[in-house]
Amino acid sequence: MSIKTHHPNLIASVLRLGATCLVLGSVALVGCADRRDVIETKAHPPEWRDTESADFHGLRIGEDGARACVGCHGDHLEGRGNAPGCDDCHAGAGGHPFGWDTPSSAEFHGAAVAAEGPDACIACHGEDHRGGWSDVSCYACHAGGPSGHPDGWLEIRSLSFHGLVVMENGVDDCTRCHGFGLSGGTSHVACADCH
Repeated sequence: MSIKTHHPNLIASVLRLGATCLVLGSVALVGCADRRDVIETKAHPPEWRDTESADFHGLRIGEDGARACVGCHGDHLEGRGNAPGCDDCHAGAGGHPFGWDTPSSAEFHGAAVAAEGPDACIACHGEDHRGGWSDVSCYACHAGGPSGHPDGWLEIRSLSFHGLVVMENGVDDCTRCHGFGLSGGTSHVACADCH
């Protein structure tokens, strides 16, 4: 006695159930494979987000640059597929706060450089501030690089020559970076270095 002859509906049901399980199982496996690609420990060490770790991504990127990141995170680190972009976690580009590029903002980079000097910028923008691994140069926007001074700042025949600007406006604005008495301040450049 065979099942086929006595229970034809049962066999059809079993076959449908088997096919459904096979399809659902395949979908589940594909879904798991997609999720496995996202697990951070596969691409990064578990301490990648731990600011106290030597493997913290901020430190590693500061040391090695972000070239290795673009393959997964996009050419401009904007994110690609399941890999997040920098802006998904950081308030502004490169981990800078919002307002970093807005002169009226309390977070404006010019105010930060005036208060703390440009040394913290070196890790990403290079010793010469011409881009470093970030490929963002201070000189792209400022003729004087991290100083923020305009073209002609050091040229005696220029209308923006610093001597003329000081005669017209005084030294108050200069003290933000060059310090009290213009002895160097956060810029580490004193008037006495040249005069």
